[in-house]
Amino acid sequence: MKPLRILQVGYFERKRLQRRWFNTEHKLAQGLARAGHFVLRFSDRDEARGATLIASRRIGAKRMNERLVETARHFRPQMILFHHADLITADTYGSLREVSPGARLTQVCVDPVERPATMAAFSARAAHVDISFMTTADSEALRRLAPREGSITFLPNPVDPSVETARVFDFPAAGLPWDGIFLGKGYGNREEQLAEIKEELPEGFRFHVEGGAFNTRRLSSLEFLETLANGAMSPSIPIDDGAPVPFLFSSDRIAQLLGQGVAALTPASARQSTLYDDGVVEFASRAECAAAMADLWRDDVKRRQIGETGWRIAHSRTNSTRVARYLCEAVFRETFSEPYEWPVERR
Repeated sequence: MKPLRILQVGYFERKRLQRRWFNTEHKLAQGLARAGHFVLRFSDRDEARGATLIASRRIGAKRMNERLVETARHFRPQMILFHHADLITADTYGSLREVSPGARLTQVCVDPVERPATMAAFSARAAHVDISFMTTADSEALRRLAPREGSITFLPNPVDPSVETARVFDFPAAGLPWDGIFLGKGYGNREEQLAEIKEELPEGFRFHVEGGAFNTRRLSSLEFLETLANGAMSPSIPIDDGAPVPFLFSSDRIAQLLGQGVAALTPASARQSTLYDDGVVEFASRAECAAAMADLWRDDVKRRQIGETGWRIAHSRTNSTRVARYLCEAVFRETFSEPYEWPVERR
């Protein structure tokens, strides 16, 4: 594929000094650049705030949309990539196509399908772009969100070697601050799940929870990644374990865990092992999660082997450059340059 000019539209958090520089938007930009493309970033919410004297995102939205079109007019991108760009109006999509003839429009979403408002916004944007990507491969969920046949497909969560730099599996658990760790908010019934899992863990198991759950401190920037690397293993806790997790769904946390070499435990219903093989441990209940964590605690060699396997697979199969290359090939309907280990069908 020849080099592309790509306009990336999302929230890059200039207001918060870009404290989430490790998120999917930034990693995809890194991967696209490594794949040979030029990425120009447009932070929609920051531009909207900056368009008014009182830093009002709502009041500045109109001017932000105009500036986005102006940017596309002079840059003439061949691809425009959107991330959660809720401030972009329907008319703006049409204007972008007018000033960038032939450009392909696409979007990426890492949110769970259980969020009705978020999915409604995603589906509305999907009607204006050529193809949409989600971090779930559940065919029924994708069909429900697709505005037309063949307009939505799966994208794995990317790992970036310049972001996920730790190798937790290199260290025995005894040399780490915690045997298990969970960093995240207490959405849904997560706190109930965590409390029950913690109760089932054997005496002496050092399980640390932070990041918002149980009113704990939220973490950002390098502190987040460094704290994550202080735990030997980590369960991926769904927002609500009362319903199955859609096939291959995960937030970007799966990439953060595997990318840092943390032994990851994931809900069995998501079937993450179809992508990561023996690099993840699957559990079907809270009790199974606690039992699996206890097993890895007692067998640290096994924990380190699983952590290394997950790390190796994530960095080889789902590194940001490879994921970005796949994204571009799918957007432009090119023949795939290599076989990919994840579902590539359009729904």
